[in-house]
Amino acid sequence: MREFTREELSKYDGKKSKEIYVAYKGKVYDVTDSNTWFDGEHYEHEGGRELTEQMDDAPHAEEVFDDYKVIGELVD
Repeated sequence: MREFTREELSKYDGKKSKEIYVAYKGKVYDVTDSNTWFDGEHYEHEGGRELTEQMDDAPHAEEVFDDYKVIGELVD
């Protein structure tokens, strides 16, 4: 499994790259093909970021990530 630092993850923000990756609870997900992410953004969330703390305010549960492929792990 590929390891991502926060700096590496930030390169996949949907703006500097076509891919959009986000991290949640240490896992990195590819949300590129999601129809809810546009130009690297999903409401107030930005691609290429760690979203664990932001999920506390989300209107959905963490099961939303079940729809996306885990492509790596976030390492600090």
